[in-house]
Amino acid sequence: MNHARVGNWVQLTVILTIFMPALALTHHSRSNFDLDTVLEFHGVIIEYSWRNPHTFATLAVTDDAGETKQLLLELNSVSVLTRQGWTRDTLKVGDEVTVFANPDQNSSKNLYYSNYWILPGGQMIASAGGGTPDEIPRSPRRQVDQSARSEDLSGMWVVEGGFFGRRRGDQPGGAAPQRNAVSLGGQTQAVGLPLTAKGQAELDAWDVEKNPFFRCESKTPPAITSRLGAHKIIRENDDRIIFRHEILDVERIIHMNVSEHAAGTEPSHLGHSIGWFEGDTLVIDTALFAAATWGIGSGVSSSDEKHVVERFTLNDDGNRIRHEYTIEDPVYLSEPVSLSQTLMLDSTYPRYRIVRSSHVGHW
Repeated sequence: MNHARVGNWVQLTVILTIFMPALALTHHSRSNFDLDTVLEFHGVIIEYSWRNPHTFATLAVTDDAGETKQLLLELNSVSVLTRQGWTRDTLKVGDEVTVFANPDQNSSKNLYYSNYWILPGGQMIASAGGGTPDEIPRSPRRQVDQSARSEDLSGMWVVEGGFFGRRRGDQPGGAAPQRNAVSLGGQTQAVGLPLTAKGQAELDAWDVEKNPFFRCESKTPPAITSRLGAHKIIRENDDRIIFRHEILDVERIIHMNVSEHAAGTEPSHLGHSIGWFEGDTLVIDTALFAAATWGIGSGVSSSDEKHVVERFTLNDDGNRIRHEYTIEDPVYLSEPVSLSQTLMLDSTYPRYRIVRSSHVGHW
């Protein structure tokens, strides 16, 4: 490797079979990338963003004419990268690296999906999911601190088992649950929902590429409390509770001890949430939603008549929350839908870091 210059910009339009693992289906569809073309770049890291749902790096490369160009490299999600052996410190600004990447189908875009990296010390590491050569290092799965406890729902929580939209009554921790009779979907179609003709027509036209999440539009309650990323509950004071969702840095405010939704409140993407306690259970009533694409589930939108009631119940050990919810929307649903999931306290959940970015999270 020549370290005498910023780096030789070498484009190798070849199919490197050994360097092409099956890409994990994470936040983004990869259909916009030319997966049959692999380019090799050598240069210097000038920016690195370690966070969900996008992990990106900017690489400065110098071509044979001596001109420097900045390339935007997309990596996988934090969870997938962690399984491949990455940490937030794997890349640093100033590192000289080699990258094997797929170009965007639109050649005018300066965007690439990276598969493998050669780090400054010569170590090769994968940034895509799926099978990898034996020499690619992997880190052991991070262990959750099972001794952590919450006394009032506050803390950092993740969805246990990786499911969202679990049929009420399916309990984690025992035998494998049966296939859900109802699912809100994710990157697959919602199934089992009682739909109106309008809702069914939309679901019949389902296309994963139309997922608004691919456009970085956040989900709406209750689906915003999904398996992607962590969810931080903050008991700020007696008047409000704050939910901070890692994906897209969404903050949701629950107005406590309020009997009805404030008059004159404008409909919004997240709606207007009021809450109260019934014993140890936090009840959240959310209304005044703006219409949203896929606001019910994958392939089914929601209207401004959507109404959601959620119940968050802390277990006796203080390390699990039972999240139960009911969704109503007479425009798309022929009857209310009630589902549930379990959240697990994860006090050591990795903080994400952004280098040289104006979009800083609250974590």
